[in-house]
Amino acid sequence: MLSLTTLPVSSRLADPAEVAAEQGLAARLPANLQLSQHQLATYRALRNSDATIVINTAMTGDGKSLAALLPLLADPPVEGIVSLFPTNELVQDQLRSARRWLTQWQRPERWVEAIFGARLDQLVDEAQHLQRADVVQQLLANHRFLLSNPDILHAIMQFAYQRFGRSRDAVIGDLTLQFQQAVFDEFHVFAEPQIIAVLTALLFWHTQQPRLKALFLSATPQPQLVAALEKLGYNNRIRLIDPQAEGWYHHGPLPAQGWRLIARPLALDLAAGTVEEWVVGGGDQALVQWLHERRPAAKGALIVNSVATAHRLYAHLQPLCRSHQLTVALNTGITGPLARSASYSADLLIGTSTIDIGVDFHINLLVFEAGSAGAFLQRLGRLGRHDGYHANGQFHHFDGFKAIALVPQFVYERLTETEQALPADAELPRPALAQAIQSAFPPPIEFRRYGRWWGRFIPARVYAELLREPLRTTYAGIRDHLRNQYEQVAEAKLNQTLHEWQKYKDRNNEAIVREAQSFRGTSGLMAAVVKDDGDDRGVIGYDLFWLLANAELELLNEQGFSQAVTRLGLKPDPFLRGFHHCFFRWRKLRTQREAVTVLLPRCDTQWLHANQQQVLALAGLRVDVNGHAFLNTLNRQLAQVQAVVFLIPTLDPQAVRKRLYLPPTFQLLPYRVDTSDAGKQSGAIAIGRDALLLDSILRDCPLNTCAVNAPLIF
Repeated sequence: MLSLTTLPVSSRLADPAEVAAEQGLAARLPANLQLSQHQLATYRALRNSDATIVINTAMTGDGKSLAALLPLLADPPVEGIVSLFPTNELVQDQLRSARRWLTQWQRPERWVEAIFGARLDQLVDEAQHLQRADVVQQLLANHRFLLSNPDILHAIMQFAYQRFGRSRDAVIGDLTLQFQQAVFDEFHVFAEPQIIAVLTALLFWHTQQPRLKALFLSATPQPQLVAALEKLGYNNRIRLIDPQAEGWYHHGPLPAQGWRLIARPLALDLAAGTVEEWVVGGGDQALVQWLHERRPAAKGALIVNSVATAHRLYAHLQPLCRSHQLTVALNTGITGPLARSASYSADLLIGTSTIDIGVDFHINLLVFEAGSAGAFLQRLGRLGRHDGYHANGQFHHFDGFKAIALVPQFVYERLTETEQALPADAELPRPALAQAIQSAFPPPIEFRRYGRWWGRFIPARVYAELLREPLRTTYAGIRDHLRNQYEQVAEAKLNQTLHEWQKYKDRNNEAIVREAQSFRGTSGLMAAVVKDDGDDRGVIGYDLFWLLANAELELLNEQGFSQAVTRLGLKPDPFLRGFHHCFFRWRKLRTQREAVTVLLPRCDTQWLHANQQQVLALAGLRVDVNGHAFLNTLNRQLAQVQAVVFLIPTLDPQAVRKRLYLPPTFQLLPYRVDTSDAGKQSGAIAIGRDALLLDSILRDCPLNTCAVNAPLIF
């Protein structure tokens, strides 16, 4: 084990004279609030500069979200702000923060509202006679500050919200004309498909709102985003606010004046392995003892890569925690919303990527595992942000911060045994640690050709709408210019793309294009699960294959599912729109994972050879997995679903991962098919968005044309 200490970090406060020079800001600034230098710089970039794109790379916890709102809070223009967050949980958390800020700055709370799927369903239900498009338009018209997720923005900008009898650009027109600032928070969690979607939206938005400012908040902005913006000619209109490069961060003891502490010093232990191995190997006793000795001024979190691992750790640690009068809670993708919200008050929180980006929580002990440099730095950044926490009217002050990081063996060896090894017991500034971590982990795979093959269908959707009357006439002045910009983004000709889109329609394969045009895409096949027994009650949507492998379930029909959800006092409608292909009642988690194999419809080897390593819209998929008595009934349902798939014959999923350096989160499953002329054949299958991503890296170099043992490097 390698032990290190990270130095505390302080952020430079803005010079009072510089703040006073901004009259609108100075007049409204609450007396007890001191802005950081990067917040002032962000305000100036948004209000007083020629920049169209502003990128703020301030550290997590340094007030980037407040910086984004300063133009609205201080001297708001007629138009408003749309702030976008990657999770709905974060949207709701930021909504609470926004209301506090509006009150503190003496602005009416009615300015702010949130737009996300469940909220829209609630408002539609309350209004009764209104459709979702009507509700969206009302929200756009009645609020100056909207919080949402990029999925909603993408749907609006793809002309998805329509109402019979109204112009097809009614909703998109309200958004682009009434809002002049778009904020993308934590955008680094997205990849090439989402970058193309956001650029498509911003380019159209800018034609309607020349004063548009787009603000990207990310401690680690993607180079692909900046490169794409520069290619579009934004070089001189990008304002990068980098506090580290500007000298606005101090690493070490807090200076006497003019600085604010934003990250406390951490004692960091690095070890090889996984969190589960560490816990089972004796870490459980050390973990509980650490919390018990410091309680109540101690709260901890375990972050793991797998939902199943999180649940096993919960079952393992709960009795031990209970014996020490400590509470433990789960927060994963299958945790219901109420239990997820309550989990933050536990002494020990066990979670997955759901808490990487989400509600801020106050902890002083963190144990985590990471399979990439990005995950390592994101998770470590959750620690050391707060001096303590409030509970029952008291403030409990933390006494020291401890992190234990588990990494793959080869990464640990690079960190401890190479020429660039970290010295034991060293005190490191966070940038030096970050550089070492990024050097030790392999770089993430990049899907550079995705835009050329599949991302192009996103701007093609907008262009197709602008070719339809009456929009063809309305937007005649900007359509060709917009097409040229879109072709630079996608590296593809849009007229050719529209022709190929029509071909997919003619062959009944439009599901492939719909997959490409969605913001996040789908992951496998989705199921809706009602949890109506125990403390964690609610409804979730989750990946069917994971559920079959890891859970004991009861298969429900649509009516039975709706009745069960209604008995919980909830609405089943969000799960009945065709995105969820089957319905279950949750029984319990399996003690051991079962292998899931996808069964392809019967074919001959000629068909299999002709359709390998290309994207297909394929109906008739079934699954094979032990332990589910309802499997035959489920397979009859699944046989009607047309899925977007990519088949790699012969190779098993692990072999494909190894050769392409795919991350663990990339879903590949084994498939089996009973051919009519050669018996059983097997291979690996990707479904949904993963099928398109895989195609984008293998289109020019299919696996079977490369050297057998050679990895592919892109």
